[in-house]
Amino acid sequence: MVKLTLWLVLAAALPAADRKQELDDLLKIFPPSNTRITGRISAQDKSWEEWARRTGELPPDFDSMPSVPGLPEARFTTREAWPQERQRIRALFEQWFYGKMPPAPDNLRAVVTGNHDENGVTVRDVRLEFGPDHRATLRVQLMIPPGKGPFPVFLTNHPRTRPWVSTAVRRGYIGVIYFAADPIYGNADDSDPYIEIYPDYDFSCVARWAWAGMRAVDYLYTLPEVDKGKIAISGHSRNGKQALLAAAFDERIAAAIPSSGNTGEGNPWRYTSEMFENESLAQITTSFPHWFHPRLRFFAGREDKLPVDQNLLMAMVAPRPLFMYSAYPESQGGPFGFEQAYRSVLKVYEHFGAADKLWLNLRDGEHPTTAGDIEQFIDFLDSVFERKHFPKRETWINGYTFEEWKRISGESIDPTRYPRRTPGDYNQGPWEEKKAGIRQHIQWALGEEPAGIRFPAREKLKGSVFTSDGWLPLLFQRPLQVPGMAYVPLAFGDDLKADLYYPETVAPGQRLPLVVWLHPFAYCTGYSRDTRPAFASLTKRGFAVLAFDQIGFGSRVRDAREFYRRYPQWSLMGKMVADTRAAIDSAAALEAIDPQRIYIVGYALGAKVGLLTAAVDGRVKALAAVAGFDPLRLDTGKKGVEGVLQYSHLHGLIPRFGFFAGYEDRVPLDFDEVLASVAPRAVLVVAPVLDRYARVDDVRSEVGQARHIYERLGRPDALRLETPLEFSRFPLSLQEQVFDWLASVR
Repeated sequence: MVKLTLWLVLAAALPAADRKQELDDLLKIFPPSNTRITGRISAQDKSWEEWARRTGELPPDFDSMPSVPGLPEARFTTREAWPQERQRIRALFEQWFYGKMPPAPDNLRAVVTGNHDENGVTVRDVRLEFGPDHRATLRVQLMIPPGKGPFPVFLTNHPRTRPWVSTAVRRGYIGVIYFAADPIYGNADDSDPYIEIYPDYDFSCVARWAWAGMRAVDYLYTLPEVDKGKIAISGHSRNGKQALLAAAFDERIAAAIPSSGNTGEGNPWRYTSEMFENESLAQITTSFPHWFHPRLRFFAGREDKLPVDQNLLMAMVAPRPLFMYSAYPESQGGPFGFEQAYRSVLKVYEHFGAADKLWLNLRDGEHPTTAGDIEQFIDFLDSVFERKHFPKRETWINGYTFEEWKRISGESIDPTRYPRRTPGDYNQGPWEEKKAGIRQHIQWALGEEPAGIRFPAREKLKGSVFTSDGWLPLLFQRPLQVPGMAYVPLAFGDDLKADLYYPETVAPGQRLPLVVWLHPFAYCTGYSRDTRPAFASLTKRGFAVLAFDQIGFGSRVRDAREFYRRYPQWSLMGKMVADTRAAIDSAAALEAIDPQRIYIVGYALGAKVGLLTAAVDGRVKALAAVAGFDPLRLDTGKKGVEGVLQYSHLHGLIPRFGFFAGYEDRVPLDFDEVLASVAPRAVLVVAPVLDRYARVDDVRSEVGQARHIYERLGRPDALRLETPLEFSRFPLSLQEQVFDWLASVR
């Protein structure tokens, strides 16, 4: 039986009924965990649900846990305090993410099972035996280059059938493979029996792989051929997760190169929620419930409640060399999260004077690596091990910071010079006068848009374009292919390209209603990911769907990097609204589109862009804003939400909001005003009850204030608020409800 942790003792004293309700809600929202997996959750359990029933564990008391919307930072001020802080961080990772690991065995013995020569390289096969009655075993293969040692080591759990060690051996490293990995690679996982051999420890699959890697280090420390101060570990994808964990927990590992482990590796959990359209905490703990401790799944949709995040696991490697490596367009990744984590970890490295030992490379391409990537790994190791010098890599895709924007723009705002505001204070006095003032505040927030020209729109549905969205859409498999759905490209705005999807059969003279689809914070793939079912449903209902990537996302992910140097007084949100209006221009000019029936559907970022677009563009007949309505004046720091910082400090959408952090009641613009400005046109606001980005009661309050304007204009029913039992998600079931509402709008 697993030993009780301090958390379990405390949890027993919490109201069980409330925590049982939390568990019931989780089971309602997310599908059953995958039971067709190659690993085990425990000796007794094949699924997360079995584990929950057997152990009786319930979610923690989330109400008593602080909400930390940003990344939690390391707590230490002196180098002498760092070891204690590492222990604190490790304990929290074992408690919530990985389970408790056994101590290092004191009875390890090595049996050489084979030895042969391959083109001058000595290949040695070894079986390590350790633990109770030496029942635990681990196969290790060494590839020792010719010459006089000691040699540096390149350690991994990738077998030779997945090339990962060849380049290292070629460049003078001992390649070492330990056989604790997913059986999909063609070998048995030697760490799986550790579940029975160490029954008092509940370490998860990723933790067992990492712990096995530490046992390989035990053996390497006995070999005269090994330079013990130059043992590096690496791995890709799921193996990147375990490589980072091993390096974080074992200080004998001198350097680490986790590659494209993404969620649960270099991308913090806080930036893997559904609105980022990558591998979310919910998805990974459902698809691979054995990788992490089952307790982690409790935090799906509540990532802000996690007491630690991946940035602190990486910080545990400091001041030893660490190379963060991933691809910015890969669907399960997230350049935004990697950059936020890098900045956080860099603070710790700078504390030790070791900033040159932390590298970041966000490469082109999807998930698989190339031979050139492995060469870069060895470049890094040669540099940090002082064998050869290669310049530090520090790749930025987004690169935005509020401080840099202030420097570039030269702006400075004293928030105390602005009046205190309350939601709904515009309800007094003549509405048209108030509305004109709100429009001015919207323009202030969006910034000074430079004068521009319109792209010459065509009238015919069929046609080609001379604009391009580059090579990334090929990676995203665009245009999307759905039976019964046709597609044409559409040029718009400042040399941009959109994709228009529509029913395959359009009668002569028929004019289709148009849905402008606005994506969430999908940095990796823009509008592409998981939208086929939605577009299929909409086109089957007779709608045309216009989709494109906002600046800084998907095919345009690199375009925001220099935006504020080019347009210091504009804003990214201003550009997004301008692009959305330009896209409407081009679509509305088509003979097959009904310009009187233009709708917007937006989720998260898309909801914000949609609300602001509808407020300034009367052509939008109706708008569905899902999990994107932010009551900014109520989103104070004590609420535990990102609030104005999401716009100013994190994503750089509206930098001017940043001056009002801590002065939220003085921010000149709030979304209840934006919503009121759309009246009396139809709006559906969807505010999930469990949305961690906006408190549902605050959304209810501000939508209620905007409703007064709808009542004054005689259309109270045109504004609808739905508060489903959901996190910040837009699942298919909710999409269908939104589409039903669109079809009902008159």
